[in-house]
Amino acid sequence: MQFGPALPESNFLNHAEDLALLLETLPHRLDLVDSALAWRPEHRRQALASAAGHRDRVRLDRLASEIDRQASSAQDAVREAVRAGKLDLLWPIAALARSEIRPVIAKARDAIARSAPPEETRTEHVAPDEPHAPLARSA
Repeated sequence: MQFGPALPESNFLNHAEDLALLLETLPHRLDLVDSALAWRPEHRRQALASAAGHRDRVRLDRLASEIDRQASSAQDAVREAVRAGKLDLLWPIAALARSEIRPVIAKARDAIARSAPPEETRTEHVAPDEPHAPLARSA
């Protein structure tokens, strides 16, 4: 099996998950505050283009906007907590990343998976004496 470059929609959602991870880690790693505050949403046009129909694109755009809104709110909360010296507020921010941002990312992943055209099933012939032959054929 060969792996190619990640699809644009995967890059978009992985980028959002990076922020969620940063926010969840902040209470333990204050050195990541600048990284969390420097995070910016990725352009989502390519991710939305993969959606099969208009309804799917609208749903994905709505979910992507929700991710961006939540990310911006979380960054504002981190900025304010650090400015005020109330670092104990990073704990509830981390909890919100887990309970609010990650579920929206999961919904977006699900929406992308549902909107993608089904993969064509490949039927490759593998000879039984080849090292990667399926178990049923090699028995």
